Amino acid sequence: MATAAVQSTLFDVQGGRSVARRSRGAETTAALAVAIFFLRVSWRAVYVHLSSDEMMNIYWYWEPGAWKVAAAHILFWRPMIRPMGGLYYLPLFHTFGFNPWPYTAARLAILLFVSLLLVRLGARLTGSLTSATLAVMVVAYHPELVSLTHNGSFIYDILCAGFYFGALLYYLRCRDSGLRLTLGQSSAFLALYICALNSKEMAVSLPVMVCAYEVLEASRGTRNIATIAGRFLKHVGPLAAAVVITTLFIIFKTYGPDGLAQIDVYRPVFTWTRFAVSSQRFLNTIFCTTRFRTWSVLAVWALLLYFGIHKRNRRLLLLLVWVVATPLPLNFIPPHGAGCIYIPLVGWSMIVAIASEALAHRIAREPLFAWLPEGAAVVSILAAALFYYTSATAFRHDGMARECFRNGEKTWNTIEQFRNLPFRPPPGSRIAFVDDPFPKGWDTLFIAKLWWEDRSLQIFLQNQQHLAASELAGMDYVFDFSQGRLTRR
Repeated sequence: MATAAVQSTLFDVQGGRSVARRSRGAETTAALAVAIFFLRVSWRAVYVHLSSDEMMNIYWYWEPGAWKVAAAHILFWRPMIRPMGGLYYLPLFHTFGFNPWPYTAARLAILLFVSLLLVRLGARLTGSLTSATLAVMVVAYHPELVSLTHNGSFIYDILCAGFYFGALLYYLRCRDSGLRLTLGQSSAFLALYICALNSKEMAVSLPVMVCAYEVLEASRGTRNIATIAGRFLKHVGPLAAAVVITTLFIIFKTYGPDGLAQIDVYRPVFTWTRFAVSSQRFLNTIFCTTRFRTWSVLAVWALLLYFGIHKRNRRLLLLLVWVVATPLPLNFIPPHGAGCIYIPLVGWSMIVAIASEALAHRIAREPLFAWLPEGAAVVSILAAALFYYTSATAFRHDGMARECFRNGEKTWNTIEQFRNLPFRPPPGSRIAFVDDPFPKGWDTLFIAKLWWEDRSLQIFLQNQQHLAASELAGMDYVFDFSQGRLTRR
């Protein structure tokens, strides 16, 4: 990890080729450091099984077929939920079936790419490649994000974050010139945004981030409201289009007849109590503590706002918008999986990294470090802080990993039972499963249809549908799970 100040264009091109070469060298060093760290903390994930939720996920896209999944990406307001997951699951399923290793390898590769992308975005937002690298490493080892590497059902969070970071980074790069985005640039930005929405709903906060950036840029060097408004309106086109897309998405995808709001666990409750409780839960989860209360959450936000305004630090103000706005799609719904904190956690990690690097620079000027160049001392201090962080959270990190390993055991055992069946039912067969190993879910139905890859089969689960004896007698096949083994009656 190398210390390097990052200008608005990621590196200062005014110094000629030598400066650009040194910056590229620093970026390469940072990327290698992040890649090595990521693989070091994540490699054990290759041994996990497919999680129970992944049976539902794969079935979700297999049942309508590839063409409908592809169409849902363009007609993003249509009922199909999170169609981007289909581009991940369907090729893997059709090529590898239920072999979990390719799924894990693909997921880790995508997450590593997102982490490297985040280094570049973080360097722009923090103004320091060192802070960006530290922030990405902190995120990579966060105990609550073990689910991203060890649980395949969180692929939606990974895809959403990747397109979210990519869209924001692309927008910032296009704005380096100070000119309006061209039609092609605007289209590319909006396409990335739609891909993020097609991955997971929490991407709806991206227009807020773009709006905050434009307001902060418009207010650079002036307090005149008319000047700020004129500058802002000059670049409002892509933002306005993103707002329209967001509105359509919320109307049809969230509150439409088949929208997420029709599902109890996704139905929002817009109250101060729900917002306050969720906000303190997010901070307690992110900082691995139980100390945050509503008043302390508000105090932290107010403190960041004060320092941002007092120091005229636009980077800090933009990151404040990040940590407040990105959880909003989750603030008013019941608690969900830990992977949901991925995007908000990135904002907090960048704030902590900025503060840590500033403190490290102060310490590096002490006589104790006089024998080291300041840059080397800063890197050494931050490396020691990262080592302490990983050591302090290692027990919780490993516990979360063990829980993920246990998650897919029952699913894998059921798949093995189907693998050992000596026959394949003919098309159109009526099949009932009695006492299947998932008494509260439909996993056996998903596995059966996917294993036989036959949409014409009629699958019934006794635990869910409570068939009468006469109905069971009319089935072509009746299976039971006796002592953990799938047997035909």
